[in-house]
Amino acid sequence: MSMVARYKKSGGFVQLLQVMETCGTKKYEQFIGIISTEDPNWAAAIKEKTLTFDKILNWSPETLMEVLAQVNTLAFGSALKGLSDEKLTAFLGKLSPQDRRKIESQLNEANPTPAEISSAVMKVISETRNLLTSSILKADKIDPALAIPENFEEKLSAGNYGKGSSVEVEPADTAVFSAGSNGANAAAVVEIDRLQKKLALLNKEVQALKQENVVMKDKLDKIKRIA
Repeated sequence: MSMVARYKKSGGFVQLLQVMETCGTKKYEQFIGIISTEDPNWAAAIKEKTLTFDKILNWSPETLMEVLAQVNTLAFGSALKGLSDEKLTAFLGKLSPQDRRKIESQLNEANPTPAEISSAVMKVISETRNLLTSSILKADKIDPALAIPENFEEKLSAGNYGKGSSVEVEPADTAVFSAGSNGANAAAVVEIDRLQKKLALLNKEVQALKQENVVMKDKLDKIKRIA
């Protein structure tokens, strides 16, 4: 079974999108190349609707406040460590003075490794995607290009996605991703399964961290009341 065929069920597009968003740059390019040979409509849609850390940082200050209030703040601070000075300055300029001080304090204290930064970015993307899928954040208001309508899989299969859109599917490298590369497709399917399991573990970790934050906030509130 091809990669795309596995996700043509209802809700399958979002499932594939979540895997693509947290698989790393190299695997993303590999998978998008295979998907392009299987179904250009799906490839175009994935490219347009993939959530990235840069996209999140470019949202309005009001939306960023909602994200910061919902996602793991330690992960967000670690993810920011991977930004250039220019991008970091632009992001901090969108924050309120209070939130800016919090973030700057985290940045001064944190010293994550490149692997930890990469993991933190994936956590932020995963948590933010959950906010979008649960409609806590409204994609159509934040960035209409990220909105995923109902029965989206059917529309993609009908072949009418992207007409009039600026999204173009870049041809895959035929030396690596030919339409007849069954071996590459099979390997990609196995890797997708592995990444889905990894994503499930990541989501469990996110939920545990959220629960831990709730407990810590409750303890802090009690301490403040006593003081």
